Amino acid sequence: MELKQLTDLGIPEEQAKQALGLHTAEMEAEQGKVADLTAQLETAQKSIGDLTEQVKKFDGEDIEGLKQAAKDWETKYNADVAALKVDKALELALVGAKARDVEIVKSQLDCETLKLGDDGKLTGLTEQLDKLRADKAFLFDEDTADSGARIDTGFRHGTAAEDITDAQVRAVMGLTAEGGNK
Repeated sequence: MELKQLTDLGIPEEQAKQALGLHTAEMEAEQGKVADLTAQLETAQKSIGDLTEQVKKFDGEDIEGLKQAAKDWETKYNADVAALKVDKALELALVGAKARDVEIVKSQLDCETLKLGDDGKLTGLTEQLDKLRADKAFLFDEDTADSGARIDTGFRHGTAAEDITDAQVRAVMGLTAEGGNK
């Protein structure tokens, strides 16, 4: 709209200028709104394009299968951690039970029946250890009240000293039968 068109309609020039100013302001405001909406539309179209590209990357992928695989890995991880806890608790228990070789004693146990309780103790171990101590006592250190040093003299410990001859004593000490060194 132009000033001449308004004056030709019989509107005084001063009022026509005011109307034209209002009309221009409204047009600029509407053009600003259109520009904003156009920018929003372009942004939305770009986002849709980006998302479409991302979806194409997963085209043919079995999402439910991936979810199931993640659950399976989590289950395996939890089982492995639980088995590791049982194994380490078993090793500690065997050290406490004075096993001479923890790995050998572990191989003699049915570890599948052992369960780790909430208190951190293994259930089912005591019975197996008692049976193993009875059947294969050599796998464990003896509990003796005398914790002093034990010297191998070549004699049977606990036998009467009267049964030991002078020759045997000399032989253990590295002496000849006559009393000299060998």
